[in-house]
Amino acid sequence: MVTIIATKEATALSDRTSDPVRFIPNEDFASASEDDFQQLDFELYAAEEGRPDHDGRDAAVSFMQAIDESRLLTFEGEQFLFKRLNFLRFRANALQVTLPPRKPPRKTLKEIQRLLNEAEETRSQIVHANLRLVTSIARRIAPTPDDFDEFVAEANTILVNAIDKFDFSRGYRFSTYATHAIQRHLYRFINRAGKRRQRETASQDSIIAAEQPPEAAGPSAGSVMLAAEHVLSKIDEVLDERERIIVLGRFGLGDNERAKTLRELGQELGLSKERVRQLQQQGLEKLAAVASPFQEEFVQEG
Repeated sequence: MVTIIATKEATALSDRTSDPVRFIPNEDFASASEDDFQQLDFELYAAEEGRPDHDGRDAAVSFMQAIDESRLLTFEGEQFLFKRLNFLRFRANALQVTLPPRKPPRKTLKEIQRLLNEAEETRSQIVHANLRLVTSIARRIAPTPDDFDEFVAEANTILVNAIDKFDFSRGYRFSTYATHAIQRHLYRFINRAGKRRQRETASQDSIIAAEQPPEAAGPSAGSVMLAAEHVLSKIDEVLDERERIIVLGRFGLGDNERAKTLRELGQELGLSKERVRQLQQQGLEKLAAVASPFQEEFVQEG
């Protein structure tokens, strides 16, 4: 039993350390040791008036508290942490390439895992020191206060990716690199969201038009939105597979990045352009039937 447990643990450890370890190379790594990162002869964090004197423990109660308790790194401190992060990954990678394909030594696997754990702790320090930067950018770019949380989440993802890609040896501050990366992503995020809303609006208009008599006056925007949300939630239930693919594809909904032509959908499904048009109309009529409970309200509003 002990042997079986030990074997399972070794397998799990091997799985955790089998992914390629990526790092930013540096010519100093070959001659460096972990002892070089034990003693500091400089200030890791910048002095800030009115900031609490933290003891380095993780602030884990809430994100906003973490922001309040985050401390800015000095340039030397930033260089140190990035160098330590990539050195630890360099060492883990060096051990990883020596592993035999079968029955890797458990001792080596545990050492790789220790190095990766310490690298992750170092990256967390860098993330924590840049939380105020993330919220500042998100607050400035978010279209409305209601979008702020979503923009912070997007920005945090880009922050972590930027840390993994930043080459500290070039000598400039990480905040400059991260700001450009986060801003670029958030502006693209806004652009994609705008296009998605346009596609959804086009779909809503088509669904309502299929149900509404020509002489009826236009319903309010709120009624249209409510009806459209109800109809779109029923797509998988109401339409068969071909109708669903065509309706979602034609209006750029679901996983579709853009609206597709009848010809493109026909090629995907092995159907003629005219048959795709017929199935599209058939699908829209089914969805219009789902929207029929809202028809009386639309007429009354008109």
